[in-house]
Amino acid sequence: MMSDRFSLNLLGSPAVHRHLVTILLSVLVGSILFLIFVPWQQSVVGSGRVTSFTPQARPQTVESAISGRITRWFVKEGDRVNKGDTILVMADINVNFMDVEIIDRLRMLRGRTFAAQEQAIQVAMQRRRQAEQRYDASRARLDNAKIETETARIRYNRADTLFRSDLVARRELESAQLGLQKAVADSVAAFTGVMAARQDIEAFSAEEERVVNQAYSTMHEMDIRVSNAETRRGAGVVLAPISGVIVRIEKFGEGMTVKEGTPLALIVPAGDDRAIELYVGSMDAALVEPGRLVSLQFSGFPAFQFSGWQALQVGVFHGRVKVVDATDDGSGRFRILVVPAEESKYGRWPSNRYLRQGTDATGWVLLDDVAVGFELWRQLMGFPPQYPVAPSKAAGKPAKKDGSKEEK
Repeated sequence: MMSDRFSLNLLGSPAVHRHLVTILLSVLVGSILFLIFVPWQQSVVGSGRVTSFTPQARPQTVESAISGRITRWFVKEGDRVNKGDTILVMADINVNFMDVEIIDRLRMLRGRTFAAQEQAIQVAMQRRRQAEQRYDASRARLDNAKIETETARIRYNRADTLFRSDLVARRELESAQLGLQKAVADSVAAFTGVMAARQDIEAFSAEEERVVNQAYSTMHEMDIRVSNAETRRGAGVVLAPISGVIVRIEKFGEGMTVKEGTPLALIVPAGDDRAIELYVGSMDAALVEPGRLVSLQFSGFPAFQFSGWQALQVGVFHGRVKVVDATDDGSGRFRILVVPAEESKYGRWPSNRYLRQGTDATGWVLLDDVAVGFELWRQLMGFPPQYPVAPSKAAGKPAKKDGSKEEK
């Protein structure tokens, strides 16, 4: 009897095994429930750096506008400058502007050119006025010739009438006829003089217009030459284009020769206009849209980021997507600009004393909530996050036997 009971005990499972199975089943069921019911917030991760949203607030390079030789620096690295402050002075090495008195000489040449052109204009105007006076004199002669012609015609008619009545001799008639012919010839000559005088007026008016246009063109050309020389001389004084801090001096030696367009210094603007420039992959770029919340982690700031559960994050800052580029950067990545979130509950970003432009940053663009199990399956399969699908208006309608929606 005792041997049978001992045999049954050998066939049964030990108690520790039953407890282990119970624990494993509980863990399995708990894991399944965890994967099905616990939410996970999907996100798109990207990396980039701190920059500014407006181009005017980004670091700007001061370049040389002319080819010259550096004569003196007025700043050093780390100095704060205001817009318009002198950074350095250069001496122009262009052979056309090496004369130190070139501006005075050009101004004197401009004054003489103006005087000569104004004199040419006065001469052309005087010629035109003289032509107008000759025209007036020709008109007066024409009017006098018309009167003399009418008078000679009256005398001829009277002499012809008296000659027919045998009251005057033929000699007087012939004299009156000659006088009429001479008056007609003088009238034709006076009319020809009027036409010639009118043509002279037109010719001298055209000449006056040509001289005036040429004079103005020459004077404007001289103004441009003087202005270019003054601008060229002023380009040797390099001014700060913005207010900020000199962070780097590229050409520091006095006496160094630089070419046009050579970088001289780098200025970081003073201000708190900051943004994050993130780059995301092409697979996830279509899901990012302006207004999305972004969790940010900056280099040098301790943080614990759990992108799926925002309640567990520590030391993380927030922002909003402002701009999404319509094209990639040439390597299949798309740039997005993130600005600080306006909501007070997300807190402010660190001051620009600590969070400077160029600092590395990592961002998680927050998307929709899904189950933890679905997120694990998606990550294992390499699928992108789900696209949000709007509910169909036809949803919920009973289906026909052929599978189509029943129409009302």
